[in-house]
Amino acid sequence: MKTSVLSKSILVLAVMFLCNLAMSAASPREYMYDTKEENGKVISKVIFLNDNGLLNKEVKYEFSYNENGKVSEKKAYRWDKSKDEWIPYYLTTYSYNAETGEINTTYGMWDKKKKNFSLNVQNMVAPATSYDDIFS
Repeated sequence: MKTSVLSKSILVLAVMFLCNLAMSAASPREYMYDTKEENGKVISKVIFLNDNGLLNKEVKYEFSYNENGKVSEKKAYRWDKSKDEWIPYYLTTYSYNAETGEINTTYGMWDKKKKNFSLNVQNMVAPATSYDDIFS
Protein backbone atom coordinates (compact mmCIF):
# COMPACT_ATOMS: atom_id res chain seq x y z
CA MET A 1 0.00 0.00 0.00
CA LYS A 2 2.77 2.44 0.95
CA THR A 3 4.65 1.58 -2.25
CA SER A 4 1.56 2.38 -4.34
CA VAL A 5 1.10 5.80 -2.68
CA LEU A 6 4.80 6.58 -3.01
CA SER A 7 4.91 5.63 -6.70
CA LYS A 8 1.77 7.71 -7.38
CA SER A 9 3.34 10.69 -5.59
CA ILE A 10 6.51 10.35 -7.65
CA LEU A 11 4.44 10.12 -10.84
CA VAL A 12 2.48 13.26 -9.92
CA LEU A 13 5.71 15.15 -9.17
CA ALA A 14 7.23 14.04 -12.47
CA VAL A 15 4.14 15.17 -14.41
CA MET A 16 4.13 18.53 -12.60
CA PHE A 17 7.83 18.97 -13.38
CA LEU A 18 7.26 18.22 -17.07
CA CYS A 19 4.32 20.65 -17.23
CA ASN A 20 6.40 23.37 -15.59
CA LEU A 21 9.25 22.69 -18.00
CA ALA A 22 6.90 22.88 -20.99
CA MET A 23 5.38 26.16 -19.77
CA SER A 24 8.77 27.81 -19.28
CA ALA A 25 9.93 26.64 -22.70
CA ALA A 26 6.79 28.06 -24.30
CA SER A 27 7.12 31.49 -22.70
CA PRO A 28 8.49 33.90 -25.30
CA ARG A 29 11.67 35.82 -24.67
CA GLU A 30 11.56 39.56 -25.10
CA TYR A 31 14.50 41.08 -26.95
CA MET A 32 15.39 44.73 -27.39
CA TYR A 33 17.68 46.17 -30.06
CA ASP A 34 20.12 49.06 -30.10
CA THR A 35 20.85 49.82 -33.75
CA LYS A 36 23.43 52.40 -34.83
CA GLU A 37 23.25 53.86 -38.33
CA GLU A 38 25.48 56.12 -40.42
CA ASN A 39 24.32 57.59 -43.72
CA GLY A 40 21.27 55.33 -43.70
CA LYS A 41 23.34 52.14 -43.25
CA VAL A 42 23.27 49.93 -40.15
CA ILE A 43 26.82 49.78 -38.78
CA SER A 44 26.09 47.91 -35.55
CA LYS A 45 23.28 46.22 -33.71
CA VAL A 46 23.29 45.06 -30.08
CA ILE A 47 20.62 42.62 -28.94
CA PHE A 48 19.55 42.63 -25.29
CA LEU A 49 17.38 40.10 -23.47
CA ASN A 50 14.77 41.86 -21.35
CA ASP A 51 14.71 39.79 -18.17
CA ASN A 52 12.09 41.27 -15.81
CA GLY A 53 13.13 44.82 -16.63
CA LEU A 54 16.87 44.12 -16.65
CA LEU A 55 18.59 44.31 -20.03
CA ASN A 56 21.24 41.64 -20.50
CA LYS A 57 23.63 41.91 -23.42
CA GLU A 58 23.41 38.87 -25.70
CA VAL A 59 24.82 39.43 -29.20
CA LYS A 60 26.43 42.28 -31.14
CA TYR A 61 26.74 42.61 -34.91
CA GLU A 62 29.05 44.98 -36.80
CA PHE A 63 28.59 45.67 -40.51
CA SER A 64 31.04 46.98 -43.14
CA TYR A 65 30.08 48.15 -46.63
CA ASN A 66 31.84 48.16 -49.98
CA GLU A 67 32.22 51.16 -52.33
CA ASN A 68 28.80 50.38 -53.87
CA GLY A 69 27.08 50.58 -50.49
CA LYS A 70 26.46 46.84 -50.17
CA VAL A 71 27.30 44.80 -47.08
CA SER A 72 30.81 43.39 -47.40
CA GLU A 73 31.28 42.04 -43.88
CA LYS A 74 29.22 41.04 -40.86
CA LYS A 75 30.97 40.26 -37.56
CA ALA A 76 29.12 38.73 -34.65
CA TYR A 77 30.13 38.81 -30.99
CA ARG A 78 28.73 37.13 -27.88
CA TRP A 79 28.70 38.83 -24.50
CA ASP A 80 30.83 37.14 -21.83
CA LYS A 81 29.38 38.07 -18.43
CA SER A 82 32.33 36.71 -16.48
CA LYS A 83 34.89 38.74 -18.46
CA ASP A 84 32.52 41.68 -19.02
CA GLU A 85 33.48 41.90 -22.70
CA TRP A 86 32.41 41.01 -26.21
CA ILE A 87 33.97 37.78 -27.51
CA PRO A 88 34.20 37.27 -31.30
CA TYR A 89 31.78 34.59 -32.55
CA TYR A 90 31.77 34.51 -36.37
CA LEU A 91 32.57 36.53 -39.49
CA THR A 92 30.69 36.46 -42.76
CA THR A 93 32.21 38.20 -45.79
CA TYR A 94 30.31 39.00 -48.97
CA SER A 95 31.61 39.71 -52.46
CA TYR A 96 29.49 40.53 -55.47
CA ASN A 97 30.10 39.22 -58.98
CA ALA A 98 28.50 41.60 -61.50
CA GLU A 99 29.09 39.20 -64.42
CA THR A 100 27.31 36.20 -62.92
CA GLY A 101 24.93 38.17 -60.68
CA GLU A 102 25.95 36.17 -57.63
CA ILE A 103 26.75 36.93 -54.03
CA ASN A 104 29.74 34.90 -52.82
CA THR A 105 29.64 34.34 -49.07
CA THR A 106 32.36 33.04 -46.75
CA TYR A 107 31.56 32.16 -43.15
CA GLY A 108 34.07 31.35 -40.42
CA MET A 109 33.85 30.94 -36.66
CA TRP A 110 36.30 32.43 -34.15
CA ASP A 111 39.34 30.31 -33.26
CA LYS A 112 40.49 31.33 -29.76
CA LYS A 113 43.93 29.79 -30.18
CA LYS A 114 44.72 31.35 -33.56
CA LYS A 115 42.74 34.53 -32.81
CA ASN A 116 41.07 34.55 -36.21
CA PHE A 117 37.88 33.37 -37.93
CA SER A 118 39.28 30.12 -39.32
CA LEU A 119 37.02 27.50 -37.69
CA ASN A 120 34.38 25.71 -39.73
CA VAL A 121 34.91 27.90 -42.82
CA GLN A 122 32.09 27.51 -45.33
CA ASN A 123 31.33 29.08 -48.70
CA MET A 124 27.98 29.74 -50.30
CA VAL A 125 26.78 31.33 -53.51
CA ALA A 126 23.41 33.09 -53.72
CA PRO A 127 21.75 35.03 -56.53
CA ALA A 128 22.11 38.81 -56.31
CA THR A 129 18.32 39.04 -56.32
CA SER A 130 18.43 37.59 -52.80
CA TYR A 131 20.27 40.64 -51.39
CA ASP A 132 17.18 42.22 -49.80
CA ASP A 133 16.11 38.87 -48.32
CA ILE A 134 19.57 38.30 -46.82
CA PHE A 135 19.96 41.77 -45.31
CA SER A 136 16.41 42.70 -44.32
